[in-house]
Amino acid sequence: MSLLKFSFFVLVLLHRFTSTNSNPDNFDLLKEELVELFTNGTIRSTLPQHLAPYQVPQLFDGTKQFPRNPLTCSLCKFVFKQAITLRKNGATRETILSTMKFLCVTMSFASDRVCTGLIDINAEVLFYLVDSGTKVLEKRICESLFQGWGCSRGRYRWSIQLPSQDFSLNTTTSTTTLGESFQILQLSDIHYDPDYQPYGNAYCHEPLCCQKDQGPALSSSSECGYWTDYNAADSPWHLIEETIRQAKTQNFKYVYFTGDIISHKVWDTSVSKNRDSILSLYSFFKEKFDVPVFPIFGNHEPHPVNLWAPRKVTGSLSTQWLFDLAAKSWSDLIGHNVTQTVLKGGYYSVSPEPGFRVIAINSNPCYTFNFWLIYDDTELKEQLQWLADTLKDAEDNDERVHILSHIPAGTSECLVAWDVQYSRIVQRFSDIITGQFNGHSHWDEFRVFYRGTKPTGVAFNGASVTPYSWSNPSYKIYDVDSTIFTLQDYSEWTFDLNQANSQPANQSIDWYKLYSFVEAYDVDSLEPDQVDFLLYKMVKNRSLVQDYYRFKYRDGDFPMKEGCNEECEDDNLCQITTTVFGDTAQCSRFLNMGRRSAGSGFHPGYLIVMSVVFSFRVFL
Repeated sequence: MSLLKFSFFVLVLLHRFTSTNSNPDNFDLLKEELVELFTNGTIRSTLPQHLAPYQVPQLFDGTKQFPRNPLTCSLCKFVFKQAITLRKNGATRETILSTMKFLCVTMSFASDRVCTGLIDINAEVLFYLVDSGTKVLEKRICESLFQGWGCSRGRYRWSIQLPSQDFSLNTTTSTTTLGESFQILQLSDIHYDPDYQPYGNAYCHEPLCCQKDQGPALSSSSECGYWTDYNAADSPWHLIEETIRQAKTQNFKYVYFTGDIISHKVWDTSVSKNRDSILSLYSFFKEKFDVPVFPIFGNHEPHPVNLWAPRKVTGSLSTQWLFDLAAKSWSDLIGHNVTQTVLKGGYYSVSPEPGFRVIAINSNPCYTFNFWLIYDDTELKEQLQWLADTLKDAEDNDERVHILSHIPAGTSECLVAWDVQYSRIVQRFSDIITGQFNGHSHWDEFRVFYRGTKPTGVAFNGASVTPYSWSNPSYKIYDVDSTIFTLQDYSEWTFDLNQANSQPANQSIDWYKLYSFVEAYDVDSLEPDQVDFLLYKMVKNRSLVQDYYRFKYRDGDFPMKEGCNEECEDDNLCQITTTVFGDTAQCSRFLNMGRRSAGSGFHPGYLIVMSVVFSFRVFL
């Protein structure tokens, strides 16, 4: 995390410099000062002055946009080459770490204790990558960490084997069914905060507020609410209890939990702390739900956050402790033994009833902030090959499949190679994949997969229990056809956080149904052809995009006040139609379709800029 943040700082320096000051002498001077800082720890008297205009707390503000620049990758490689060379030439850990901490604080990434915590937690992995003797080249680092800035993706191109399709198999699903239905509860992104302090400090200037060690609020208007808070806060235990209590007033046959248990206190994690929180939630699920619960990992579950070590990495840097923990807990929650593949990589396949299969994958290693991608990315290919093979078995057995995956395809945060191969899988097995369920973004959103102009699948996001940030807590109830297991509708349930916090803590929360997808958008079901039909309506009737924006944040106070202008509407349409980062074909097709009558065009680079903005907005 710390190395990544430092690199973000350098990139923003370059963007600001090239856009506001094209004097190469100043740029060369800045590089000299940075090299001197890394080499011997010397801080020239001019360095703080040169850094001052580039303080970047706004780097994680989703309202800011940074232009792409052809020098971005060159500068990235320059910086990492300097750091790697210095380390290999004998620079001490203390010198490098103190330099990183200085830059982190000076550039206003975070407070001193947050910078210190993040850098110390990630240091062992970063030094291992450099000191292990592997070919950790600056090019490879930049291709992974800065994929969103247009760095070359050549190193991370690989392909899986897909079976040919036997069109004699009767795998076509009807778009209209008259069968009975059952319900599925989707919970996502709980982010349990054991240190949440009701009425604490909601404006702490750290990644997570309302902590017991952040001091009192300066005024009543800056106090954290009892239930949680819109402003950089996660879920206290009593919010989790209340959410499960209310969800159990619904009737459902299965529970899908699409990941993220650990809070956003990313500077203060440990294996023991994470284990305690994870086991607490799994035990609570087991106690409260009398139906099978299908869990997956979120990117926050490992320690350090986001880091998923390859199996060949052992000892204190290994992620195996997490797989060991999940193997037994998940088998108990599901009611089936899923130990073998969970121990291997945190994924599994289960058939809970004839003709139906749930496949849960661990997409988190594809996260571009996972430093281990620099070391080895072959296990991504291995898991997707397993997914394709498992789907072929399901096809041969005439099963319909739901796929659970934490990180949605199409964002700049997931390695493009994963997106490309996953999209190929969805296209090949579109006849049997009847549902896809994501988490991670904390938004109520969906993404549509296409082959040309034909929709082949839709992935629905479970939004989040945590309000982080500016959304109301929520969960979803899906209606599923009992015969062919297609998604017929869903309803989202939420409550007004401001209202709940304004009343006595012992007073009941007023949950309400935010909307039904079928009713709100006037479609027949959630199947791909119906969602594709909805997109055609959206480009012509922007009031539907406004509805989408409202549902996305679940009536969250700040987004409703901000509103969604035309650029925001375009951004949402582009996110919906993008399942491989950088592929703007569907985005361009739909936006141009909506603007032909107005005679205006659409620049395809817009999606790339907006996708980068999305990936930097918060520590998701």
